[in-house]
Amino acid sequence: MVRTSSFVIFLFSSVGMAVAADIDGPLVGTQDAYEVPVEQASGGIAGYIEGSYGAAVDSPGDIDADAWDLRGAVNFDAGAGMNLQVDLGYTRASYEDLDADSYDGALHGYYRNDLFAAGVFAQGARLDPGIGVDLNDYMGGVEVAYFLDTWTLHGALGYGQAVVEDFEDIDANHYMGSLGARIYATDNLRFDVDGSLHRITEDDIDYDLRSLKLTANYRLETVPVTLFAGYKYTNEELSGLSASVSGDTSTIFGGLRFSYGSTTLKEEERLGPVWSSNRLSF
Repeated sequence: MVRTSSFVIFLFSSVGMAVAADIDGPLVGTQDAYEVPVEQASGGIAGYIEGSYGAAVDSPGDIDADAWDLRGAVNFDAGAGMNLQVDLGYTRASYEDLDADSYDGALHGYYRNDLFAAGVFAQGARLDPGIGVDLNDYMGGVEVAYFLDTWTLHGALGYGQAVVEDFEDIDANHYMGSLGARIYATDNLRFDVDGSLHRITEDDIDYDLRSLKLTANYRLETVPVTLFAGYKYTNEELSGLSASVSGDTSTIFGGLRFSYGSTTLKEEERLGPVWSSNRLSF
């Protein structure tokens, strides 16, 4: 069994107060059952690059925490409904006087038509909390999305391994589930609701990370730039050895997204990157 101190290091290295805003791509949506789905083109490349900043406004012990995030995604449409999406990201987070870095990437292979998208993903992340240990997190899984005129609904399930290096080489199981909705007020104004659950378990010790994120997105009419801002609530719980400890964190965030290969926010999702990264985050 892993010593309690070992898992605390594991906990810190994997999440570190969960302040970074997961500025992942758009989420889900559904329209009226009788509306006709928007016709989509095939072929081509579309994607985005975005940067954001998030700060904790309420955290356990009133810890001063914030994070910068830089992310990018590109989607390759091979025709006949087959698509490949690639994600890359970097996060720089600060907790009082401690700085932490996170690098992650994901590959999505899937089929998409006017009504739905379904496929598989593989992802990896390396988290360096700046305390002499690193966490490598690997995961694979399935993901689906359902398209209607003013909504997109999507979800994912995954399983992987979280490995802490240079500290007794802790190797834990990582389970993940996510569900979200993207609601289009117009083709360039969208509201996202995202929820996720990560469970990392090793022997008799469990770490749960639950989050709910609300995001407003507005793409400018004249240039391919999207402004986004929102709120994220995170609950963390470490349990085992006949004891448990938990804490809640509230984060506000905002940023800019620069897009290519699309003319509206809605088209970007329907023809370009549709999936969000399911990574652990600082």
